[in-house]
Amino acid sequence: MTTFRLLRQTNRFSRFAQVTVEVAASSRSEVEVTAVAVDEHRREAELGARWALRGLPAAARAVVTAVVITEVDTSVGDVYEATARAVWQALRVEHRVPYIGFSDPEMVTSWLKSMVGRRLDAVTEARHWYEGRRGPDAESLLHAWLFFDCAMPVGLHGRGDQLLLAKDYPYRSYDMDEYGETRVGPARRPDVLSGFIGARLTDGAVIVGHDGDAVAAGLVLRFENGDLVIGTLGDEWVLAVGSVPAAAHDWTVQRFVHDGCR
Repeated sequence: MTTFRLLRQTNRFSRFAQVTVEVAASSRSEVEVTAVAVDEHRREAELGARWALRGLPAAARAVVTAVVITEVDTSVGDVYEATARAVWQALRVEHRVPYIGFSDPEMVTSWLKSMVGRRLDAVTEARHWYEGRRGPDAESLLHAWLFFDCAMPVGLHGRGDQLLLAKDYPYRSYDMDEYGETRVGPARRPDVLSGFIGARLTDGAVIVGHDGDAVAAGLVLRFENGDLVIGTLGDEWVLAVGSVPAAAHDWTVQRFVHDGCR
């Protein structure tokens, strides 16, 4: 039995979730949640355990036996991350990826609901540069982090046709030798994301792709100064102001979280 406690507090936000798991070798990867918890946290626990088990060299069965939260300090993604880390801790494996991302449309929708009404204080971007130059906006973008007021920064990561959200801080710039460098810094005009800094989020919707309702492909973030469309399509970023570009013809915009319509 292994317990992981996620605990963090700053003057902007707080995070808390404590999850206990039992993990054993198995012929196939399995997850069971026996903990007494509300449906939302049971779902996060299951998805977090599945994230931790994917791609491991040997299959395992994870049983989530306890979930502890607080009404004040626990928000979307906290139980998810605590569960993933508890499973890794039980298996004594190193954190194999630099972030713990979620793409479940229900979780992303819950995150959107919690951000509505907040101001976007800042955006940090990671971009690829080569010989002192970078490509166009979407082409050179690697990752982005959204800093909403009084909230944990959320990183946007693309994987194929899947958009992943991770509650984390930006990493540092780094050199890629003959392949150039990755520069991390504030979003600047005329790049699309910079145009929404300082604006308040009034609504939002999840975009799903050809995988249907299984994963999020992107977001429509409705700010007081316009709509921002951001998502990933075939490992390439899609950035637009206003409506979804015609090239993303497989995308479907779900209901907006605030008013239920576009």
